Amino acid sequence: MDNLNQTTYTTPDRGFLEALRKWSGFVGIMTIITGALTCLGAIGTFGISLIPGIIQIILGVKLRNAKTSIDRYLEGDAREINGIFESLGSYMKLQGILIIVGLVMAVIGIIIAVVVGIGFMTQFNSYY
Repeated sequence: MDNLNQTTYTTPDRGFLEALRKWSGFVGIMTIITGALTCLGAIGTFGISLIPGIIQIILGVKLRNAKTSIDRYLEGDAREINGIFESLGSYMKLQGILIIVGLVMAVIGIIIAVVVGIGFMTQFNSYY
């Protein structure tokens, strides 16, 4: 009879890791470039877009760290499997926080737009 409580491990598929390495490297570089351009745009906007640009650069670095860990794992360092998950996990967590903040800001913006719209409509109707 099989022991259901015993943990079994399998090694990740090399092809999957190579594709993940390629895409995390590419997306990481593009995210860093986009973040740098966003920071450069902050010069004309009194620094408003500096924080999102810095966050994008951090996200890009997390993906590049994941690519580096995948490279080392594929070269034979089995300990790097934790580095892969650590980098990708922190990337996903930060990206998730940004999504939540963006959704909250969108809801607040919609509420403000509706309130201002109702105020204008009320003022417009009372004028005529």
